[in-house]
Amino acid sequence: MAQEDAGEAASAPRSGATICREPADLYTPRSKRAIARLAREFLDHAKVTPTELLHSPSLQRQYMDMGTAYQAAAQKAALAQAQTANQNVQQRLRELYNCVDGAVRDTAARLKAKPPATISPDTFHELIAAERKAEKSDTGEIPDFTVNAAIAAYLAGTKTWSEKFDKLLLLADSAGGPEVHAIVDSLIADIVDSKVALRELIGESETLGKHLEAIVDLLGAPNEPKSEFAEGGRTLHRLLTSHPLTETRAALLRQLRRGLQSKNPLGGKSPAADLQAHLRLLERLTQAGDSAGGENTIALFSERLPKILSVDTLSMVMRSLTRAEDRLIKALDIHRRLGTSPGRQQVRQYIYNIFEFERVAQQFTPEVGPLPETIKRVTTLHGAFIGSGMAEQHIIKYVEPLEQAQTTLLPLLFQAVEKDNETAAARVMALLDLCADGTFMTGANLRSVHQQIRRYMSDNDFATSFLAGAPDKQTQTQRFADLHRKLLASGLARTGNA
Repeated sequence: MAQEDAGEAASAPRSGATICREPADLYTPRSKRAIARLAREFLDHAKVTPTELLHSPSLQRQYMDMGTAYQAAAQKAALAQAQTANQNVQQRLRELYNCVDGAVRDTAARLKAKPPATISPDTFHELIAAERKAEKSDTGEIPDFTVNAAIAAYLAGTKTWSEKFDKLLLLADSAGGPEVHAIVDSLIADIVDSKVALRELIGESETLGKHLEAIVDLLGAPNEPKSEFAEGGRTLHRLLTSHPLTETRAALLRQLRRGLQSKNPLGGKSPAADLQAHLRLLERLTQAGDSAGGENTIALFSERLPKILSVDTLSMVMRSLTRAEDRLIKALDIHRRLGTSPGRQQVRQYIYNIFEFERVAQQFTPEVGPLPETIKRVTTLHGAFIGSGMAEQHIIKYVEPLEQAQTTLLPLLFQAVEKDNETAAARVMALLDLCADGTFMTGANLRSVHQQIRRYMSDNDFATSFLAGAPDKQTQTQRFADLHRKLLASGLARTGNA
């Protein structure tokens, strides 16, 4: 048994343990999932599903002849179930052996009396209807036993998971209908419940994070996937888009949760790469919403964050960014993407360290570069703080120094505009272009710029300089229309009046 599968079985809540007392109990959905966990090594090696194992005497003999693997699986099940079954482990183990032996005998007897029907994809829906009609007069307690036995025979001999998937796809495409899709859904769910099979279908990923992103993309169907799938993954996405494969979606969601519960890194060996992978996956999960499990999945994801999110890992992630403001913008974006997840406190501590110890607000001086560029950098950083999701009491200590830094630069900008532009019209257009480019932060500073624009427009030479070189009425009208558009973009004109 794979180590993590054994761990999953051992960690399953005893109160939710599946208790099998009769052969028919082995065929319930919960029992099939238990078989998938406990017999995973055999199922992956033979490339078969729990449904095939339960309906094929030859596969049952093959598994039971393995001896130690079968015994180990039975012992794990007995340990997990004994308390709930009100038995000691040995009693539970004997009852399990009797239950399995009974199921093996019953399967062989039923299929000897009535061999599996041969499936033709085009008439599969007719076979389902006929077998279900016959089952009504049968005393068997296992729904769709003969249909699933026919499917096990139909899939016998397939060498790969992809080949098995293609044969099931042929059934879904050739003989559609809810009865066909429900059965195919159950079989595909069995397949994708195997990590080995799922990776074969969607393609190998470089990291666990990329693999989980691919699963989120499948769950997000019909939305266009961002992951690069192998052919099987593209086909599975198409099926999930076209049909309500509820069991397959549930199996994919279990795979996603298992990945989140694992202790393996999402993005490689370095803490920085792992943090980046977590942030990418968090963004995918947030976008997917309820289709990827919603708040429950986000909560499970959040349990990983305290282990990988710290001031040190943030410093490593930001190492390539030389400017303090760029590191702050990146950290503020991380804070926003974390939502209500744990780890925000560590991000706020990193932001505080950078802002205070590197004296970021004092770095925006006339000497660092062209004034319009410097002023816009202040606005960009200010906007990152406003959109970071921080509470107001946290934001205010950062935004006020930034607002003051820009306020200090504005008179210097106005002087530069007047020096570089001789006419009032040219000065107005220069400031309007900066407004349209988002150079100034909203509030008092933008109002100061608006006031300066009005002052230039009030100059006696504004109209003359504005219409210079426009001798005809059509050209003048076009200039006024352009001015009005710029005034609207700047926020100075809101109702059609400048």
